[in-house]
Amino acid sequence: MTPLSQRKQQILRALVEEYIYTVTPVASETLVRKYRLSFSSATVRHELAGLEEAGLIYQPHTSAGRVPTDLGYRYFVEHLMQESTLSLDEQRLIRHQFYQVQDQLDQWVRLTASVMARLLHSAAVMTPPRSTQGQLKHFEILSVTELSAHLVLVLMDGSVKQQRLLLEAPYHQEELSAVAAHLNELFQNKSAAEVDKMLQQQDLSPVEHLVGSTIAHILEQHGDPLGDVFYREGVVNILEQPEYSRMGPEEERNERVRKVMEVLEQNRFLPALASQLRQSDGVQVIIGGENEWDEMKDVSMVVARYGQEGGIGGLLGVVGPTRMQYSRAIAVVRYMTQVMNELLAEVYGY
Repeated sequence: MTPLSQRKQQILRALVEEYIYTVTPVASETLVRKYRLSFSSATVRHELAGLEEAGLIYQPHTSAGRVPTDLGYRYFVEHLMQESTLSLDEQRLIRHQFYQVQDQLDQWVRLTASVMARLLHSAAVMTPPRSTQGQLKHFEILSVTELSAHLVLVLMDGSVKQQRLLLEAPYHQEELSAVAAHLNELFQNKSAAEVDKMLQQQDLSPVEHLVGSTIAHILEQHGDPLGDVFYREGVVNILEQPEYSRMGPEEERNERVRKVMEVLEQNRFLPALASQLRQSDGVQVIIGGENEWDEMKDVSMVVARYGQEGGIGGLLGVVGPTRMQYSRAIAVVRYMTQVMNELLAEVYGY
């Protein structure tokens, strides 16, 4: 888009900050009085008309003030927003909380989501750390009935996977244990592609081929960096925001609530992130209609990957209304990414 003049930038910055704070359409008189602008209300109104023509703000009603659009928030985040950091007291408190759960990996994930939700009074989401390429460490086959068994896999990143096997012929535990011993030697430290390759090269029995194919499928699914499991905290925080508790007719509010709950309860945001979140671009901001899901057009996400690129890691971030405190959210997500990177480096030695 065409670069904005310094005056337009100053007005847009003030308008976005005021709307984030008040959740009320912003009038020109408010901007002049509260932000001590060095030009008149008439000049501000003229510049607001230009910002509206550029698609950065809009007027919900003829007599109302202006509200930022998704494009306006985007311009604010990229050009006008002042960077912020967590205070030293906040950093010390967070470090102390993680010190108390030291080596408990699952607690790190829950604590990270809880800290983000509390600091931002928003919803926080996080996927547990996992390898971007599933690799087998060890597996066991446990007999359930003569024609069914339970497959238990331990992966190199510590993940445990389980799968039921339907057998084509009766097998006793001793026979299944022998199959497991043979295939563990072949498949240890192997990825899905490597297991598939060995299935084609090795002369295996039907039951060994069934077990090997199942293992390859589980490893392939595990290789999805976003995974199929995520933690969420603070969902109620979103519902307490004015957009969902008091703004607009009740029917519209209920519809906004329904959509945001679908996003958070049904993992609907994960496919959107898979296509939009690049591997090594640090913290990313996805605003409202920028994502592909209609249910998410009223929310923004501030997200980042944590862990080692190409190694063990995951995703963390916050979800809130498009009127969120972006500078604060970016600072929190960036710091929690740093904390998780350090913890994983200690555990996995990278």
